[in-house]
Amino acid sequence: MKTRIVRSLAILAAAVAAAPILLAATPASAATVTVDNATADRFTASDNWGTSTWSADRQGPDYRYATPDTTASDAAWFKVNVPSAGSYLVEVFYPADPGYNNATPFIVATTSGNQTVAVNQRSNGGRWVGIGTFTLAAGDYNAVGVSRWTSGAGYVVADAVRITTATGGGTGFSLPLPRTALPRSEYDDPHHDYPAIDLPVPTGTAAYAVRAGTVVRIDDSSCGRGINLTGTDGAIYTYCHFSAWSVASGATVTAGQRIGSTGNTGNSTGPHLHFGIRTGSTRRCPQNFLLALYDGVTPPAATSLPTSGCSY
Repeated sequence: MKTRIVRSLAILAAAVAAAPILLAATPASAATVTVDNATADRFTASDNWGTSTWSADRQGPDYRYATPDTTASDAAWFKVNVPSAGSYLVEVFYPADPGYNNATPFIVATTSGNQTVAVNQRSNGGRWVGIGTFTLAAGDYNAVGVSRWTSGAGYVVADAVRITTATGGGTGFSLPLPRTALPRSEYDDPHHDYPAIDLPVPTGTAAYAVRAGTVVRIDDSSCGRGINLTGTDGAIYTYCHFSAWSVASGATVTAGQRIGSTGNTGNSTGPHLHFGIRTGSTRRCPQNFLLALYDGVTPPAATSLPTSGCSY
């Protein structure tokens, strides 16, 4: 992964120990509303949605499932009593299975219109999975839906959702480097030959998990020492050219947790962090994701990121 590292690194050395920026806060005192598919008068779905108790990883007595449909949404909806207008962390719960859908569309009814996030329901089952922080209106309405409109294979599953006010405390996202390590202009630079980005920072700069997930170490001649972080959204966030790891393979990490130190290992022409995002086998341009993190707003879903236009 060769790159042109032509900028001066001397002015960046003070950033090594700086703290990361963290987003999507969830305080201990935050208001939380949970809705299960079996909650009376809180869930609606057409007859195309079946009911199952097959998986023990479900939330509540059962869950709902349906086959994909590429011609209509036919969404199942969770009705949520949103206590007040504001930002909310939205989480979904589902049992996972290799035969379930790898791109299940979850719909969030935000104040600026419906937003859709694709979730891989083949992994991270039996736990709450955060799909992002959204601005919701106050009131009692269909706030989160599960659509059948996907080209992914396998059943789409609707089990339970919860929303939590996001106004301080914990985190949902983080920049991959200390905020002071680089100016904003570095986060929209194109990569040299495929969707990714190279971020020039001195060896030893802290590298952070951009979101919660599970990590696997990389150690080869191309990436050098690195990390594949499989996020709770199912996307893979790749870090390369570390000088050292801070976590073991298989570890579960939270957003903002240090996972390594940057360096110059592998196929590299100077100290930097190589960062990439992949959904399935598709490489995505990470620039818009990183710019959103730098600006302190919820980043776009990995599946919505472009696959071209960020390389030269």
